[in-house]
Amino acid sequence: MRPVCRQCSKMDRADACAYDDKQQKSRTMLLKEQIFQLERYLHDLESSSGSGSSSGAPSSPCNVELDSRFSPVSDDSRASNRQFPSYTFASTSVSPSPPHSEASSIAPSMLLNPTEHRVKSEDSASCSSSASSLAGPSHTDPGRTLSPRAKQFLLDIFFAHRHQFCFYASVDRFHEPFQPGNEPHPALVNAIYLLACHFANSQIYTDLEFPFYTQTQHEINVALDTSDRLPDIVQASALLAIYLFMNNRVMEGYRHTFSAIKLAVGTGLHQIQPQSVLTGIYPAHAPLIPILPPRDAMELQDRILAFWQIFTIDRCWSAANNLPLALSDKDTPQCRILTPWPLEASKWDAIGFQPPLRAFFDGAELSDPSEETIPSLKAKAAVLYELTSRSKDGSDPNGWTYRFSEDALHRFSSTIPSVPLNCEYLVIQTMIYTSFIHLRRHVTSDGRALKAGHSIVQLICQLTDADWPCLDPIISACWLSVAEMFIIAIAHLKLDTSSGDLSNVISGYRHNLNVLVQALTTFGTYFALSARTHRPGLVNHSQV
Repeated sequence: MRPVCRQCSKMDRADACAYDDKQQKSRTMLLKEQIFQLERYLHDLESSSGSGSSSGAPSSPCNVELDSRFSPVSDDSRASNRQFPSYTFASTSVSPSPPHSEASSIAPSMLLNPTEHRVKSEDSASCSSSASSLAGPSHTDPGRTLSPRAKQFLLDIFFAHRHQFCFYASVDRFHEPFQPGNEPHPALVNAIYLLACHFANSQIYTDLEFPFYTQTQHEINVALDTSDRLPDIVQASALLAIYLFMNNRVMEGYRHTFSAIKLAVGTGLHQIQPQSVLTGIYPAHAPLIPILPPRDAMELQDRILAFWQIFTIDRCWSAANNLPLALSDKDTPQCRILTPWPLEASKWDAIGFQPPLRAFFDGAELSDPSEETIPSLKAKAAVLYELTSRSKDGSDPNGWTYRFSEDALHRFSSTIPSVPLNCEYLVIQTMIYTSFIHLRRHVTSDGRALKAGHSIVQLICQLTDADWPCLDPIISACWLSVAEMFIIAIAHLKLDTSSGDLSNVISGYRHNLNVLVQALTTFGTYFALSARTHRPGLVNHSQV
C-alpha cells in the first residue's frame, strides 16, 4: 500500500498524493552519510587501538550532542543594527544583492554549522533521527541547524527581495534575540528562510527549500489550532503563495492565497480603522476570530501592511491566472474593506472613515501625490490591473464598467509622482500600461494600446543585469499580454491592403515583440513562471 501524507488524507485525495518516501536522496544527504560512515569507522579504529582509556567518557558522542540538537541555537553576538529601507518613496531603492554584512563575505557551506561542531553535528543528526523514529513523527525545525551567521545571511537576502513578495512590514522584530512578547511566529520565520533559500543561488540552500516549505506548513497548522499570532500566519501564507506561484504551482498558490484572505477577513484585518484602534476601540466590528489588539502603532501598521500584502497578491495572481478573487468585491458589512491604504502613520488622521476603494474610484484621494507609498501604489495598480483584465474580452466602450475603469485608470496614472526609476516603480508602471491594453483589447490595432505597449518595451530596455532577479514575478504576465497584442496587430496589418506600404510599421511592432520575447526568456532563467508563460508560439511569431 502506497503511503499518503497527512495533508492529502485530510483533504481526501489519497490517489493524487505525491508522497516523498525519501528514496531519492540529495547529493548533500549522500555526502553527509558518507562523512558519518567514515567518522564512525575512524572512531572504531581509535577504540580498537586502546585510545578510550578514560572510563568517565561517555560511550557515544550522541549522549552529549542529542540535547543541543533539539534546543535553539544561541546567538551571543547579535547582528549590527542595520536600518533597512522603509516603504516610503524616500527609501525605495532596490538593492540587486543583499546588503553587505559579515555573513555575505563567507562561503555558504560554512554557515550551516559552526566549524568547531562539524564532526559532532553529524553524530548528533544520526542519533536525533533514530530517536525521532522511535518517538513517532517529528517536525524538526530546519532553522535550528543554521548558525546565527547563516540566519543573518538569509535575512539579508530576503529583505533585499521583499518588495517582490509585497512584504513591507517592520524588520526589527526578525533579528535575534527576539524581543519578549514581540517574537515573530515560527511559520513566518520559516517562510522567510524558504524564500531566502530560493534566491541564495547556492545548492546548499536550495536543498533546504523543501524542509523549510514543509516546516512552514506544519507551523501554520499548529498556529491555526492554537490561534497563535494569526496576523503573522496571514503573512506566512502570503509568502507561501508567492513561492508557489513563482514555481508554477498555481492551484497550490491559489489555495494558500484563499486561506490567507479568509484568515485576514476572519480576524478583521480588512476593517482596521486606525482612529478607533488608537483610542482603544478595536476592532470597529467584532471579527469572527477574535485577536488581541495591537500593542502599539508599529504593530498596527504591520497589520495594515499584512492585509494589503495578501490583497495585492490576490488581485494580481487571480487575474493573471483567470481565477476568481478570494476576496470578492461585494459591498456587504462582512466583506467591505475599511482598512486604510498603507500610508505613513502620520497620514491616518487625514484619511477619515471612508472605505479606501470607494475613495479611490471617487477620486477622493490624497491631495499631495508625493505622500503615496510604494505599497499603496502597488495595491492600487493591482486593483486596476484586475478590474480591467476581467473586462478585456468584448468590452463595451459605452458601458458603465468600461467608463468607470477608464476614468479611474486615467486619474490614477496622472497622479503618480515622478521618482527615479527602480524595480518597484517599473513594475507599477508596467501594470498601469497593461491595464490600458486590457481596456482597449476589443479594438484591433488601437493607437493608445499600442503606445502603452511601446512604453513597456522602453521600460524593458532600461533594465540592467542586476535588475532582472529583483523584478516582481507578476511582470511576466504583463509582458505576455503585451506580446499577444503585438502579435494580433502584426497579423491585422498583414491583411490590410488598403493602407499602402506598412512594412516599416510591421517592422517596428516585430522589434517590440522580439524585445518582449527576449525579456520573457531572460526572466525565465530566474523564475520558472516566466519560462512557462514564454510560449513557443511567441518565438515563431517574432521571427515571421
